[in-house]
Amino acid sequence: MPSETLQVEITNGVLVLTLNRPEKLNAVTYPMIVALLEELQRATEDPDIRAVLLKGTGPRAFSAGDDVVDMGELPRPMSPGEHPVGAMQQVLIKAWFWLRKPTVVAIRGRCHGIAQDLCLAADFRIVSTTAVMGDMRARRAVPVGSGGTYLLPRLIGLPAATALMLTGDTIGSAEIDRLGLATKVVDDDKLEAEALQFASTLAQGPTKAIGNMKYELRRNLSADLDQALALELSLLGDPVEDTVEGRASFAESRQPVYTGR
Repeated sequence: MPSETLQVEITNGVLVLTLNRPEKLNAVTYPMIVALLEELQRATEDPDIRAVLLKGTGPRAFSAGDDVVDMGELPRPMSPGEHPVGAMQQVLIKAWFWLRKPTVVAIRGRCHGIAQDLCLAADFRIVSTTAVMGDMRARRAVPVGSGGTYLLPRLIGLPAATALMLTGDTIGSAEIDRLGLATKVVDDDKLEAEALQFASTLAQGPTKAIGNMKYELRRNLSADLDQALALELSLLGDPVEDTVEGRASFAESRQPVYTGR
């Protein structure tokens, strides 16, 4: 894994992933995507990882998006008819969107392109007062390939998403908050501590049960009521050990101690 461009640590049950190309505004490359996918797979398989926090290095940007100058080498040859965006960027977005554990992003400075799409696909967004978001691809006639046209309208509505995406305008933290994209807006010097604290609190919760609810919420974006109820019913039998602790702690009037299982 190219650790020089993706820093990885685990603290308090939180897998902390830091995009680390500050001289390039943390622009995303193919090797970074490979590294991110490896870590998300680890998060899926490791029960001791109970939440994931994604952030960027440096004061200027969470990430400017894809590195349009040099994406680096693909990890494998593309099959005939296979598009690199489908094989790389879209695989990353899907892995992040469907991860059955709480996901948090800490947004400082610039956040555009696939970086904005990753933030939209997260469960929670802790936003610095310096944050600047906006889909600027329309300004350069760059087609969207990493989910922005699906994610943004569902979060802020079609009219607001249309205005942002087709004009290429950018918005600051106040507008990010007004549109409902920010879980919390914090002073820039408090961003990393606040984001880690938020993720750590989530990690102490019943994260398997939370993961099931997250899956239901996202699957049911495109379901009718009968389909939604059927999905909920199908997961009632999924064994969640923390359910026993949740009920016992309520009966005993104490704080629950969850394992995430």
